[in-house]
Amino acid sequence: MNNRSLTYYLFILIACVGLQCVKSYHPPELESGNNYLVVDGFINTGANQSTTITLGRSRNLTDSTVISEPELNASVSIKSDNGTIYTLTSNGSGIYSSAPLNLDNTKTYQLVITTSRGGQYNSDFVAGIQTPAIDSVTWAQPNDLNVYLYTHDPLNNTRYYKWTYAETWQYNSALETVYGVANNLIFVSDVTNQTDSCWKSDLSTDVLIGSSLALSHDVINNQKIATIPRNDERLAVRYSMLVTQIGISAGAYEYWQIVEKNSQNRGGLFDLQPGQLNTNIHSLSNPGEPVIGYISGAAPKQYRIFISNRELTDWVLARNECPPIFIPQNPVDFRIYDYPDPAYAPWYFVSGGIAIARKECLDCREHDGVNKRPAFW
Repeated sequence: MNNRSLTYYLFILIACVGLQCVKSYHPPELESGNNYLVVDGFINTGANQSTTITLGRSRNLTDSTVISEPELNASVSIKSDNGTIYTLTSNGSGIYSSAPLNLDNTKTYQLVITTSRGGQYNSDFVAGIQTPAIDSVTWAQPNDLNVYLYTHDPLNNTRYYKWTYAETWQYNSALETVYGVANNLIFVSDVTNQTDSCWKSDLSTDVLIGSSLALSHDVINNQKIATIPRNDERLAVRYSMLVTQIGISAGAYEYWQIVEKNSQNRGGLFDLQPGQLNTNIHSLSNPGEPVIGYISGAAPKQYRIFISNRELTDWVLARNECPPIFIPQNPVDFRIYDYPDPAYAPWYFVSGGIAIARKECLDCREHDGVNKRPAFW
């Protein structure tokens, strides 16, 4: 055997031995079933206001699911420091809400939870913070569109703030039609069943917090609330944002700072939280069990803005191609629509026939919106 062949076989032998020695390493943090309770929301101490709490379970880093596991069939209530109980009812999907309440701001309150598995959890008692009003919400469009908030507390008492928002936007179908189909008959639509204009809504998911502690006055200026990417569909016609502001404690601010940092790396509140969270919610049935969440009490303030596409510069939307197909009218009754492909619907009548197009071009509801105009619109 020559030197070249010997070198080759030695290389193969070393490689094989090396492969046998290499073992995959799975950190226990990724393998363990860290399915911790996650509590999101705050006790609303505003006049005639409901409290809404969302319960779920945290995810491990190896989970592929995008949506967190909701905590269903739990018993959730608010308990006053004088023992009065206010019950929250389940809305489904791990969401629990109270009836409109008028909680006394001179008292403190805690959240009480019993899960369907028998786990018992209590938050610390918290006072209701009187949140100052939002001064204004503005926007600017250098390229993307940015939304900014301004607020201040003349009493210099708040100092720590948290914001969420609900957004609603109108969009239109690519093609307009006055016709609909029911029971294989073409009819003329009205405002109750039109398919040209739809609305979608969504809730913010980013952690939005701010502090004026470093300032001599309790003022928040030019706080960025959201960024809408250029040419986003949400600004195709008209857009609304309802911003909710609450004052929070120093402990809550510290907690949300950690969540904000972790969320940037992991993806959200229901993902694995690697940091040590200073939660104020505790497991009574298993004191060593971590709980993710921080309950605050506050009377929130809100501010709504509208943005029209006409106010924007060069906001260009991509449009799908929607070529028509021409079919003959039914010889028995022109109202009868019996085209065999359910993906198509009538667009308009032509002489002796009907122009049809894909439903996704004609019916805005095909894009997950609703065709009922919101009351605030």
